[in-house]
Amino acid sequence: MPDTRILALRRSLAAIFEDDEPRNSATRLFNILLTALIITNVAGIVLESVEPIRHRFSGALDAFEHFATAVFAVEYLLRAWACVDFHAAAYRHPLWGRLRYLRSFFALIDLAAVLPAVIGVFGAADLRVLRLLRLLRMLKLVRHSTTFGLLGRVLREEANSIAALVFVLLLTVTIAGSLMFMLEGDEQPNVFTSIPVSMWWAVETLTTVGYGDFVPVTVLGRVLGGIVSIVGIGTLALFSGLITVGFIDQLKLYREHHPKPSVAGGDASTLIDLHHHRATAGGVHRPQPADQVAATHTPVSATKSGSGICPHCGYAIVVHGTTH
Repeated sequence: MPDTRILALRRSLAAIFEDDEPRNSATRLFNILLTALIITNVAGIVLESVEPIRHRFSGALDAFEHFATAVFAVEYLLRAWACVDFHAAAYRHPLWGRLRYLRSFFALIDLAAVLPAVIGVFGAADLRVLRLLRLLRMLKLVRHSTTFGLLGRVLREEANSIAALVFVLLLTVTIAGSLMFMLEGDEQPNVFTSIPVSMWWAVETLTTVGYGDFVPVTVLGRVLGGIVSIVGIGTLALFSGLITVGFIDQLKLYREHHPKPSVAGGDASTLIDLHHHRATAGGVHRPQPADQVAATHTPVSATKSGSGICPHCGYAIVVHGTTH
């Protein structure tokens, strides 16, 4: 039997690493520190591409890179070790469960954060390519972001609708590129040289970017360009609305499952009965009539040494039928 202290340590790490676990102080602190390390490391990688900065601070940048790589490597190994204590039953087996976890999306991201440095040690690739690959560490932030999680659920829920819109866009690009090649190919043989090249014009027009490298000169070509622009605006607006509505729905579901405390400084489930306040349009608080107050409020004498008394009307504040 493994040592109980080792099991306790592994379960504690699993509680910190597992994304579906409730966030406690240790989890929040770990996420904050790891996020700060990722952002600082990526900033160092970006600044390293500036020649004067690299020449002056190369030693400090290299030392920090080695430190960040070591932290990411230790995190990767600890996650693989503790995954058997995750709630997912697929990871319970000590061997196959860990192998299954190592093939998961976030585990591959963690591996991508470490692998470029490991390859660089053996000199098996171009250092410039490895520097760019190290920027993949930014993907580790996805695990610690609620927004990215909600966006991922939106894409999964609306996958069919998004696929339909993408199909419409591809169909429009193909048809518009073919028509533009037919209309402008003879007039501008050096510009619209083929249907694939004309499809690039269609992409520019649909997205309303308009780089200006492809411009129709014939009347029919300009008419087609206007039609494609209008279709592009409508299609992209529909796509944006679809994502927005789906994101709002997922945000509502998230808030239902993660409600905020209703009363600050006390029990989250405690609701203070303040129905004896009635605000007018001018914001002035007025007490209820005497018969309603007698039916809904506890006398001041029932409170503890006068505590819990409303400063506006002088009546006791009722908390779920109990006075304080």
